[in-house]
Amino acid sequence: MSDAPAPAPGPDADDEAATPEPTTVERALTRGVERVAGVADDLVHHRGPNGARAFVNAFFGDRLDVAGSALSHTMGVRRRGRSVPLTREGFETAYPEATGDVVVLVHGLLVTETFWEQGRFGQRLREDLGLTPVTVRYNTGLRISHNGHDLDRILARLVEHWPVPVTRLVLVGHSMGGLVLHSALAQADVEGPGSAWVGLVSDTVTLGSPHVGAPLERLANTTARAAGTLRHVRPLARFLSSRSVGIQDLRHGNILDAEWDGADPADRVGRRVDVPLHPGIRHLAVVGLLGKKIDSRIAQLLGDGIVTAASARGAGRRAPRGRQFPAEDVVVLPGVSHLGLVRDESVYAAIRDRLGARVDP
Repeated sequence: MSDAPAPAPGPDADDEAATPEPTTVERALTRGVERVAGVADDLVHHRGPNGARAFVNAFFGDRLDVAGSALSHTMGVRRRGRSVPLTREGFETAYPEATGDVVVLVHGLLVTETFWEQGRFGQRLREDLGLTPVTVRYNTGLRISHNGHDLDRILARLVEHWPVPVTRLVLVGHSMGGLVLHSALAQADVEGPGSAWVGLVSDTVTLGSPHVGAPLERLANTTARAAGTLRHVRPLARFLSSRSVGIQDLRHGNILDAEWDGADPADRVGRRVDVPLHPGIRHLAVVGLLGKKIDSRIAQLLGDGIVTAASARGAGRRAPRGRQFPAEDVVVLPGVSHLGLVRDESVYAAIRDRLGARVDP
C-alpha cells in the first residue's frame, strides 16, 4: 500500500476525495488477476503477469491500494524485474558499477518499467554519456500528486544511499511519468534535508506528457456524464466513472493535491495551479506527431495519437503560464507515435544531444 500521506481534509473531504470501496465485481476481478498474474516477486519480471498487473493498476489501482491488494504497486526502484532495497547495501548489490551521474526513468500509464527496454534508452545513455540508469515502478491508478510525493521520497533515499556521491541527476518521464517527475519537483521541500536531490537535477525530459491534459480522458469524462442521463447506457456510464483517479488526473494534467482535492470529479474545466517549471534546471519537452508536416494543423491536433502537440509542450489556453516550455526547449518529431517515443531513434538522439551538451554551473 502506498505510504504517501493523504491530503489535508477539507469540509467535505470524506465525501469528495475518498476512494470508493471495491465493488463485488472488482473484488472478483482482483482475485482472478491474482491467480493469473501471481503475486510472488520472482514472477513479476515475466511479461505476461507484468502486463496484467500494469493494466489492473491503471484502471483499478486506487481501489487495490485501499484494499491492500498485492497487485497494487508500491513505488520503488526496480532492476531486472526485482525490487531494489533503498539502502546502501541494496544499491551496491543492484548497481555494482554505479557512477555519480544518474538518470531516473519514469514510465507511463498501462505499462511498467520494462517498457523502457524497447528503446534501451537507459543502457545507451550509460554507454554514451556515463549515466547510470535507474528505473522505478509505481501504481498508475493513484493520484499523480501522490506518486510525485513518493518519487520525492525515493530520490531522497537514492541520493542518501547511492554507492558513490551523486554529482548529477537526470529525470526522464514518458506520458504520465513526465507529470509524476514534475509533481515531485513541485512538492519537494527545498528547505528540508530530505530534498537535497533537487539541487542535483540538471535536466528533465518529458516524452509526450499531457501537461495540459489528455483529450481521451476528457472524452471519457464527457461520455460518462452524457451516458448517465440515458437509462439504456447507464452501465457504460458506471464503468467509465469507475476509472481510477490516476487516469482522471490526466484530464487536466493535475500534478498537485490542490488541483483535485475537493473538486467536482466530473469537472470539465479543472482547477489549475500555476507552478512554474523548476528554476535552475533545464527542461526538455519531446513532442511526437503522427503526421509528417510539423506546420500541419491536423498533425498538431492529433499529436502523437494520444497527446496533442500543444499539451505535450505545455501550451494552449488551458496551460498555466509557468508550465509552458520555451520554444528552444521543445523538440517536435514528425512520424513518431505516443508509444514510439520510447524506442524511436530520433527521440534518443534528441535526449542524448541535450544531456551531452554542456551544463552551465
